[in-house]
Amino acid sequence: MPLIRVDTFKNYSDEQLKTALDIIHQVAVNCFQIPDRDRYQIITQHAPNEMVLLDTNLGFTRSKDALVIQVFSRKRSKEAKLKFYRQVATELTQALQIKGSEILISLVENGDADWSFGWGEAQFVSGKL
Repeated sequence: MPLIRVDTFKNYSDEQLKTALDIIHQVAVNCFQIPDRDRYQIITQHAPNEMVLLDTNLGFTRSKDALVIQVFSRKRSKEAKLKFYRQVATELTQALQIKGSEILISLVENGDADWSFGWGEAQFVSGKL
């Protein structure tokens, strides 16, 4: 936890996808102070017609390099979120040679009762985590 979903166009190699996931995880470890083995990531690649990613009138365009990162997590401080956004964007732009405008990040907060890591048990509620 957090659970991180990444959506991309079918534009990246397996090595690039691994690099992206590794970067996102390491930044989450650093910014959210989570254990290194607290890694839950899902990546989905899409055909060009399966994602529409406009700019909300910010004046830029996105290309086939676009990445959408959704983070489902317990509550995090505003400072930790802002640090996460900046570091992910900085490191992904450097590693993948893409523009920062290609990276869209959304963080969705939830509570302890919203997680079951197996066996139908809410481990945060039961005290196992």
